[in-house]
Amino acid sequence: MFSQVIRDRLPIIEPFIKAGAVLDLGCVDARTQLEGSAERIDHKPNLLHRRICELNPTTIGIDIDPKGVEKLNSMGYRVRCEDVETMDLGQKFDAIVAGELIEHLENPGKWLRNMRRHMNSGGKIIISTPNPFYAGQTWKIWRYGKPMVHEDHMGWQDPTTLSQLLRRTGFEPFAGYWVQPHPAIAKTWKRLMRKYFSHTFMIIAQATA
Repeated sequence: MFSQVIRDRLPIIEPFIKAGAVLDLGCVDARTQLEGSAERIDHKPNLLHRRICELNPTTIGIDIDPKGVEKLNSMGYRVRCEDVETMDLGQKFDAIVAGELIEHLENPGKWLRNMRRHMNSGGKIIISTPNPFYAGQTWKIWRYGKPMVHEDHMGWQDPTTLSQLLRRTGFEPFAGYWVQPHPAIAKTWKRLMRKYFSHTFMIIAQATA
């Protein structure tokens, strides 16, 4: 299932989100910028959410950052401030996109069961997350004695564990991709290394009956 390395997620995602009810989770890109001695947070839609909304303007975004949600709504996006593990939107969706979200969650299983309750029959969930076996982590361990871990991350998934978790929570995985956004590195890895060392992976699963 994980035989292909891709540079860009959107061409794979596009057929699932061009029509129907779409939910995009974690849509706020909140970047801290330093201006002299003052710290400023610049809220904007992350790149994936912006591109999804260009294809399907009815997409609903979700984020837990209230100021970011307020800013995105002022820009014309349709965003709600919710906790993805516990929210009840009173609506079902044909596709749910979760780009680099699951590694931030305290309870991934609880979240997936909640997503299943928000999904129409036959709906698709699209999840991408950092690969714990990324080759760059090996270099970090050799040089610094530990891998690089984002301070907000609370767990790792790999294709095997995430596929099992999806099956236990009401989904059946049917497609998987390795994501390597840097062409020069991807070209080197294609010659010298295995795909399992890619930076990120993406898995697509369908809601089961």
